Amino acid sequence: MCHACDEAYLGVLRRHQGGGLNRREMLGGLGVAALAGLSASCAGWTPGASADRILLGRVRTLDDRAPTAEGVAIHAGKIVAVGSRDTVLRLRGAATDVVDLGRQTVLPGFVDPHMHSNFCSLRPWLDIGPFTTDSIAAALDKLHAAAKVAKEGEWVQGKMLDPSLQAGPELTRHVLDRIAPKVPVFILEANGHVAYVNTPALQAAGLTRDSVDPPQSRLVRDAEGELTGRLEEAPAFLSVVAKMPSPTQADLVRFLRADLDDGARRGCTTLHDCGIGGVFGEEDLSLLDAVMATDPPVRYGGFLVSTHYDRWRELGLRPGERSARFYLTGIKAWADGSNQARTGYQREPYLGAQTRGVLNYTPEEIESVIARSQADGWSIGVHANGDAAIDVVLDAFAAVQARAPASRVAHRNRIEHCSLLHDEQIVRMKELGISPSFLIGHVHYWGTAFQERLLGPKRAELLDRCASALAGGLKISLHSDYNVTPIDPLRCIQNAVVRDMREGGGVLNPSERITPLQAIRAMTIDAAWQCHLDHVCGSLEVGKAADCVVLEEDPLEVAPDQIQEIPIHSTWLDGEQRFVG
Repeated sequence: MCHACDEAYLGVLRRHQGGGLNRREMLGGLGVAALAGLSASCAGWTPGASADRILLGRVRTLDDRAPTAEGVAIHAGKIVAVGSRDTVLRLRGAATDVVDLGRQTVLPGFVDPHMHSNFCSLRPWLDIGPFTTDSIAAALDKLHAAAKVAKEGEWVQGKMLDPSLQAGPELTRHVLDRIAPKVPVFILEANGHVAYVNTPALQAAGLTRDSVDPPQSRLVRDAEGELTGRLEEAPAFLSVVAKMPSPTQADLVRFLRADLDDGARRGCTTLHDCGIGGVFGEEDLSLLDAVMATDPPVRYGGFLVSTHYDRWRELGLRPGERSARFYLTGIKAWADGSNQARTGYQREPYLGAQTRGVLNYTPEEIESVIARSQADGWSIGVHANGDAAIDVVLDAFAAVQARAPASRVAHRNRIEHCSLLHDEQIVRMKELGISPSFLIGHVHYWGTAFQERLLGPKRAELLDRCASALAGGLKISLHSDYNVTPIDPLRCIQNAVVRDMREGGGVLNPSERITPLQAIRAMTIDAAWQCHLDHVCGSLEVGKAADCVVLEEDPLEVAPDQIQEIPIHSTWLDGEQRFVG
């Protein structure tokens, strides 16, 4: 709802308090309908006009002032009334399309606040991850079969590998050379922070023992100084990626459009990209512009990567709407890597190791990019997985805010993943005005790995502390980090409510469970708030876009371990049905 409509809404409530309307009518029906004539500035609405479409059903608005309703009236893609069945039907005209959904549940369309468009280029790659391939040995068999049939000039490209979940030998270039001695091989771990290559791939990229580590990344070496074939962080990948055959622009448009369509099938009406420019720089923007021109079934927002900050400034980019349904919302920076890959920066060493992980940037560099972003009016999301990385990021925010106190209230800054979180860090986040976005699939998919192989049971309890963050007064969101985990908001909601572990069963720190309503907020209105899109979407309110997901059952009424199984009936963007199950 725009500011003018919000003030009008409050005015209507004040006028009707204590008389005329009962509480239910005031909050859920006639009080909202009375705003129809006041929302012209944001909905193109004029008093006496008919709605284009009316959705009738069990409506959960995620608007605290009127949390439930029986219908939503829509005009020109915007919501013009939310309330009782009788209330919204008063806006029915001869041409109004009335959709009666019966007992089905209408929610605001889900918002995935952290995914990646760059992963679309991996669609044709060989999936050798733990959900399709049970071990490293089985992955090597798949790669060997692909290498045997590869033609001259082709590469073998594997994705989704995860040694924290797949048992087997440590991958080195020598291991890969045995299964592909002549064909270049490039494998990307599911976390996106680690890759493996064989000798032909190193040779194609011109990498030798004398090569210098690119900034913020590492060409891993053995005790004799020879390259092992393990590459840590994206800058180390790029010289190899530059030599691989690339999809055409038309292919990339098709791949990314397919990803957005998949998001709509899962109930999303908004996706937020946390890494625009991370692989192809400004060409990523060109790709997104081309895809958004195909009228996809979702709106799209995103953070620009900090590594190309100078170029974004040269292009004159600013926060806000870039084109219809496409928004630039902030800057993305990285403090560390992946806990699963043991590159997340920890206070204490990983189990059975001396390493605590590593920072990708110095504390001074992190502070600098935060200060620069804030001075230019950008929100910033900083990737920090390990608890020591979170310490460094909080120190950086504190230093920036000490010099510019207004930056605390001017921006909705985030810590991305914010995986291992201590009580005192929650207190600091509240003081600094920072909110966490949790990759909640860490609990479900990797909980046992964290307990038994990475951190130990005690430290694993610090993972994705949703309940503690909420109790500490923080807004939270849940995300997929696609394609680290699949885009699937109902699965994310269930993971936060149940905190079950896929491997071996059991529950990881049940005290951090949250209610279904809290988890839904974290994938609707609070996620939209973090993405600076709550004026557009995230709740079903007069003046906002009519972005809805219709579910066959109510996630507040089914058993918590059945939330993920609720069928998606349909998704609606700007009041138009864009997916039907």
